[in-house]
Amino acid sequence: MNSSVDEELLENDVHYGIADCRRRLRSQRSTLRALHHPPKGELYERRPPDQSMARLEEREEAVIT
Repeated sequence: MNSSVDEELLENDVHYGIADCRRRLRSQRSTLRALHHPPKGELYERRPPDQSMARLEEREEAVIT
């Protein structure tokens, strides 16, 4: 066989290997995202709009001072 053919086959194998790896990683990430439940805590609790604004103002004031 010709060395340029060998190099081309090797290059294709590398590209296909990388593509397969990327596909597996995407699949794993989407599976983890589907299984992930956000932690319970004050950042995820629903608040009435007036409480949300008050909390935002407190945070802004804390950053300014």
